This record gives sequence, structure tokens and C-alpha cells, in this order.
Amino acid sequence: MSTSLRHRLRGPAVACLAASCALLLAACGSEQKETTTTSARIAPAQTTATGGPTATGSASASPSGSASPRLTDDQAERQRLVPATKVTWDKAVQTAVATVPQGKLVETELAWAPPNATASGSATASASPSVSPGASASASPSEGAGARTPAWHTSVATADGTLHDVWVDGVSGKVISDRPDADQDAEDKQELADRLKRTTVTPEQAVQTATQDDKGTVTAVELDDDAWSVDVVDTSSWDKTTYEVSTTERRVLRQEVDRD
Repeated sequence: MSTSLRHRLRGPAVACLAASCALLLAACGSEQKETTTTSARIAPAQTTATGGPTATGSASASPSGSASPRLTDDQAERQRLVPATKVTWDKAVQTAVATVPQGKLVETELAWAPPNATASGSATASASPSVSPGASASASPSEGAGARTPAWHTSVATADGTLHDVWVDGVSGKVISDRPDADQDAEDKQELADRLKRTTVTPEQAVQTATQDDKGTVTAVELDDDAWSVDVVDTSSWDKTTYEVSTTERRVLRQEVDRD
């Protein structure tokens, strides 16, 4: 075959081969572009699925205001003691005063009854010590281990100032124990008798004055030198407010809120 003929045949073949290559490259480029576009569409969806909050994470988040305030130890004790008591302070005082001839109230406070005490009056001697004038009933063994019965720890004095330590069951209203204060001397008795003579406002009147604007629960009433001290517990917050009411006129002298 002549050289000119080979050249004429090679030209169309080369052109055909070049056209085929161009078509193949175009097809590959289109497929690659489509694959890239599809991957780009899928990628955000995968990111959203893996990066979004899980059901567990959203459920564990709680509103900041949903947590209830934590009570102090004293507030928690009031929360247990007050609802467990069925006998009001005035009924308990009436019972305690009736056990002492010509008795007058000096102090009463709601507390847990002494261990081993029963409403029949069988309290052990070690569980119910006497209370000296001006001593707080909270110093009693009412907080001893196992004491779970509410009771009113009451100090009642006779006309000559002799003190009696009386426990009244806070559920049944019966007397648990009644003992004279063996620690008083003649001077103590005279001082208490004089204080009672100077007092013209009754404990009932003092409580009425203290609770005019406070409808909480009375948990203690105590005769001090110049005032009746009245403790009132707010059963919504379990705070305690102490009112000091004059012993000669129905007037609040001072008041203090205990939020501990």
C-alpha cells in the first residue's frame, strides 16, 4: 500500500478515536459530578443525625425552678413534729395545770416525749429531770434516741412558786409524768412567786395577741421576766417566729423570725 493511501486511511481513524475518547471523558466527568453532588446532599443529613441532641440528653435537662428548697435540720424537725401532734397547746396546758393544786403556767413547749414514757405516767427518772425556773424545756431528754411520740413539756407553779415538771402526751392528751422540781431553793420559789403576781396578762391572752396576724401553729409559751415568749411555726415554710408579749399589757414588744 502506498504511503499516501495509508495517510488517508489513518486520518479518519484517528479522528474517530479522538471523538470516542472525548465522549468517554465527558461521561466519566458527568458521573463523578453527580456522585459528588449526591454525597454533598447526604453529608448534612448524616451530620444532623449524629450531631443532634439525643432523647436521653433532652429528658435529663430539668427546669431550673423545679427543685424544691432544702429544709434546715430545725425546719425538718418541725415538719415531722408539728403534724404528728393532735393536742393543741391550750388543751395540754389545761391538763397540766389541773394536776397541780392552784397551778399556774410558767412554760410549755412541744417536743418528743422521753424514751420509755407512756400516757399512764410511767416515765423513767433519768428520762424526765426537773426544770428550774427560767430553764428551757428544750433542755429536756425529749430529743433522746427513739423518742417518737410528740408531747408538751410543761412547767407549772403553785402559788408559793414551787415548780412541777409535767409531760402531756401530744396525741392522747393524757399526763405522762408529773414531778416536783427538787432543785429549787427558797429564793428560787420566792422569785417565781413574785413574777407570777406581777403578771396580769394570761398566757391565753398573750397567744391571742401574738397570733392576731400570724395564723401559724403555737409550739411554745414561756413566762420570762417582763414578757410572755410565744413561738409560732409557719407550716408552709416551717420557719418559726418568736413573739414577746408584755406581761402587763396585751402588746407585742419584740418579734424574731428563725429561718434556720
